[in-house]
Amino acid sequence: MPASDTKYQALIRLSFLVLLFVSQSLVAQKIYRGLVVDSASLANLRDVHILVKNEGRGTTTNSSGSFLISAKATDTLMFSAIGYHSFVLPLLFEEDALFILLRENTLLLSEITISAKRLYPNKIEDRSKVAPKKLDPLAAFYSPFDYFWKLEREKRKLFRVVEENNRTQTFRQVITDPDVKSILMKDYKVTENTYYQLIAEFNQQHAAVHYFTDPDAIMEALHTFFEKAEAGK
Repeated sequence: MPASDTKYQALIRLSFLVLLFVSQSLVAQKIYRGLVVDSASLANLRDVHILVKNEGRGTTTNSSGSFLISAKATDTLMFSAIGYHSFVLPLLFEEDALFILLRENTLLLSEITISAKRLYPNKIEDRSKVAPKKLDPLAAFYSPFDYFWKLEREKRKLFRVVEENNRTQTFRQVITDPDVKSILMKDYKVTENTYYQLIAEFNQQHAAVHYFTDPDAIMEALHTFFEKAEAGK
């Protein structure tokens, strides 16, 4: 038998074994471990409900935001929590260590009066970071071993974090700007300790502002919050 035929048959057998491995992986139950956090603060979220779609079974996150759930690679997980947008995650091509970011569902006032308010005094810098390149689903289908490789799993986790940081970079520049601190402390006559307490409350109550790309809109929201705090004294 020619050597080329032997190599061809070996390649066919290898392809068959790969397909067999992938198909068995898809139908086999396995334990998925995960962590659920707030998409803006990255704080761990407890009591998040996780359900296996169309299965009627699930679990909840513990006090540290962690969970364990048994599912197949073909299953879909549904995440829900009070005050947060629901999140649906198909498990196909996902690693067994999941990192889930839930976005807070917060409604702000539709109209804000800003005539006497001081807006953002500085220029916003573009501090976007480039996330590590990850395998797309099509490439993962043809290279399942590469997709499940530990380095690729870590890249996917880092990609989500970098992407979230890029989306909130305007807010983070405004909220950490010393000039903003000086403006708010002076306008509302608050001490430094009170200022930081109010900023912490603002971050918890108005997570939607974290995704604003207009620094003046962020300042408007801050002024409105500080005004309400001053009126409530």
